[in-house]
Amino acid sequence: MASKIRRIYTYTNQQGKEQTILINGTSSKDTDKKFQAFLAGVAAIPQAETPTLTQFINDTFRPGFMEGLCGTTIANYERYIRLYIGPFMGQMKMREITVATIQTFYNWLAADSAAGQKRELNRCTIERISGLTSRIFKVALEMGIVEDTPFKKTILRIRAHRGGHHKALPDAEVSRIKREIPALRDERQRLYMALLVYTGMRREEVLGLGWENIHLEEGYGEVKRVVVYPNNGRAVVREGAKTEASERTFLIPDALREILLLIHGETEDGPASYSTLQRTYYAAFKTLGIYRKFNNHDWRATFGTQLKEQGMSSALVADLLGHSDTRMVETVYARKRQEGILKHRQEVESLNAFR
Repeated sequence: MASKIRRIYTYTNQQGKEQTILINGTSSKDTDKKFQAFLAGVAAIPQAETPTLTQFINDTFRPGFMEGLCGTTIANYERYIRLYIGPFMGQMKMREITVATIQTFYNWLAADSAAGQKRELNRCTIERISGLTSRIFKVALEMGIVEDTPFKKTILRIRAHRGGHHKALPDAEVSRIKREIPALRDERQRLYMALLVYTGMRREEVLGLGWENIHLEEGYGEVKRVVVYPNNGRAVVREGAKTEASERTFLIPDALREILLLIHGETEDGPASYSTLQRTYYAAFKTLGIYRKFNNHDWRATFGTQLKEQGMSSALVADLLGHSDTRMVETVYARKRQEGILKHRQEVESLNAFR
């Protein structure tokens, strides 16, 4: 018998998405019956096994998408996974993780003592953790493991303080420390601090320098390798820098030339141990009166900020810091500060002078 009516039914599939189906029948009662039979069939179909987030990271993301990254990036990713991503939602099925889950995750990271930390995480750190988690879901989406990503920037909010992440030291403090560095009795401390202060290099870049990278007569050096400590363990020397842009030339001012007596790590025994490194810069920071106030990377921010305030373009600052574009310079390493604005008072006075 030919069908007499056609009806469209709406239902929710196993992935939680609303779908429609067209059913032909001899009557409304007949199409209703067929629709109920269809729903029973859908319910009987076993849902494809969805991995947990931890399973996907271990089986797919870590071996396929983390290998080949520089040591410091891998170390940061592993720390984010171990301390934050894994404990909060590692055992959840990836398809069960929603926008609401991610918002709760952000709130948890910003809360006091999250994951047993001494202090709440600031916005910059949460953005980095978010960037890694979002990248994991992007890979899963393109592989068909999930049908959508829960990272919706127009909805999600990070309610955390901006924090003192990578803050520039005041100019007066920088001048004082530059005067005091030559007086540091320990040669290793003297060299380490001088390279941090005068070049804005990353810690691992300072430790990777060799005399063959230094050209004192010409007044420049080259970043060609790094020394990293995976999981705070044994030193590993890696040829090449963090990124292609990080392998670069840095300038050696006369004040630094006077201090470059010995390159840290360039000994017969190879790079210093992690504990030796810790003792070196902790002792130097304590002697200079900046222990617990500033960290290694703050000197990188200081260098970039002072260059920018001297009128150097963001593009050139990025080149000197080893970044491929200006985004990190403008958002992290050379943010505007009141001290920098006040340096331009003379220009404003000149602009407004009566003639």
